[in-house]
Amino acid sequence: MKNFFTKLLLCIALITLVGTCAVLPVTAADDPVVAEIGSEKITLSEFQAEIKKLPPNLKQMATDKRMQKEFLDQLATSYLLYQMGVKQGIDKEPAVKNQIEDATRKIVLATLLQREIESRTKAPSEKDVEQYYQTHTDEFKQAKQVRARHILVKDEATAKEIEAKLKKGADFAALAKESSSCPSSAKGGDLGFFSRDRMVKEFADVAFKLKKGETSAPVKTKFGYHIIQVTDTKEAGSTPLAEVKTTIENKLVQEQKSKVFQEYIDSLKKKTKVVLYPEVIEK
Repeated sequence: MKNFFTKLLLCIALITLVGTCAVLPVTAADDPVVAEIGSEKITLSEFQAEIKKLPPNLKQMATDKRMQKEFLDQLATSYLLYQMGVKQGIDKEPAVKNQIEDATRKIVLATLLQREIESRTKAPSEKDVEQYYQTHTDEFKQAKQVRARHILVKDEATAKEIEAKLKKGADFAALAKESSSCPSSAKGGDLGFFSRDRMVKEFADVAFKLKKGETSAPVKTKFGYHIIQVTDTKEAGSTPLAEVKTTIENKLVQEQKSKVFQEYIDSLKKKTKVVLYPEVIEK
């Protein structure tokens, strides 16, 4: 049953690609044929091109040699089904033609915009990035953060037992892996850096009072009882430019693309008469 659904998924994925295969160049001597379906042929380069078009999950499957044979069989099957559909005149049916025209329109539109916008968009300079950083300081303010690890248990008695073990020199990470019910136990209880508003009040109040290296007594929250140990701190301030440079660059590029897009649309409307009749749809 599982094999059937795998074949079905491949077939459905490939059916959407068949139309493009039919218009590829004639087989070259150095491009061997891997399948023949009636009068049509699939070459090795075409086969490899179709693999690249698959969704990520199916593309990963197609790297396996056994699955490549399965993939080739399903690709040939999709050709066969497409040929049958054409013979029955399905591609000429009004509903199907409308879908094809709609898909073509969307592909042409997307390709046009990508070409026009990309060609008019330039990567921001170092000066642009630094200027944005200096004029948008509020965006990069960072509240105080602490890095902590914790051990979470259900009852106070267990929490006190663990506290006693820690006072005797037990390893915090080892106890967290052994006793904590939090998913962070796999990392020795490490929660990474966090700001005060990321945690429930009872937890945050204690964590932000501890100094680096200090361990708390059991802390009760709605999740249970925590033993918290702070391992590092970051004082409030601004995030360094180096840490947000890529974010700023991406933002500047998107802003530029939005501007270029609007300018391009405006230029087209100046060249082509566009008249809207909103009153018609309001009736």
